Amino acid sequence: MGFLEKLIGKPERVMPADYEELDLSEYESEIAGEAATYVKVAEITGLNEVTEVRRQVYEGNIVIADIAFLKHDKLTLDRILKDLKQLADDINGDIVGLGEDYIIITPTGIKVDRNKIRGLRR
Repeated sequence: MGFLEKLIGKPERVMPADYEELDLSEYESEIAGEAATYVKVAEITGLNEVTEVRRQVYEGNIVIADIAFLKHDKLTLDRILKDLKQLADDINGDIVGLGEDYIIITPTGIKVDRNKIRGLRR
């Protein structure tokens, strides 16, 4: 018998028959209910999509929008970004770029932290 076994004892073997099946049905009904806020994903290819993005944000949802398609049309991209920035300002939400291809627009009371989460440095 090794030192560790003497110290903490021999590990017990757990058999599959020792496990108990849990009934999660009462919790699943709570999970299946409506959420207060959704994270929606949008692809903005022109001015037509901005109306739906605005509606989603006004309804309290967070929108992650792919704007990669607009890179070739700087004028339209600037117009859309200005419109969405104004939306975020009007409702006290937030708008932030996520790389070069995505933006995140948040509703009232939700801000995006600009600091990245990093692991512990030693």
